[in-house]
Amino acid sequence: MARAYDIAEKLKEGSKKPTVKIDDKHTYEINTSKNTGMLVMALAKDSKLDDFERIDKTIEAGIGKDALEYINSLNLSLESYSVIVNVIVAAIRNVSLEEIESIEIENKNNNFRKKKRRK
Repeated sequence: MARAYDIAEKLKEGSKKPTVKIDDKHTYEINTSKNTGMLVMALAKDSKLDDFERIDKTIEAGIGKDALEYINSLNLSLESYSVIVNVIVAAIRNVSLEEIESIEIENKNNNFRKKKRRK
C-alpha cells in the first residue's frame, strides 16, 4: 500500500505570517513568500545598489511601502535599520534574529581578515 502524507496542518501553520513591531502603534506582517525570499537574496548580491538602496528595497519587499515610509520618517540610526533588515531576513529564513546577527558578525570578521591579508 502506498504511503499518504497529510501536510495540511503544516501548510496551514506555515502560512501564518510573522510580524515585526516597530513601536506601540505600528506592527507589520513580514512577507515570507518564496518570491520575496528570492528578491531579498538578489538584492543582497546586486553590486549596482549602494547599501542604503539595498536597505530600503529589502524593507519594502519584506514589510511594504507604507512601513518603509513610516520607518524613514522616524529618522533612525543606521544600526536600527540593520536590525529591521535582519528581522526580515530571519523571518524569511525561519531562523532566530540572534542567528542572523551572528552570521552578520562572522561575515564582517571574515571581510576584515580578507582585507587585512591583501596588504
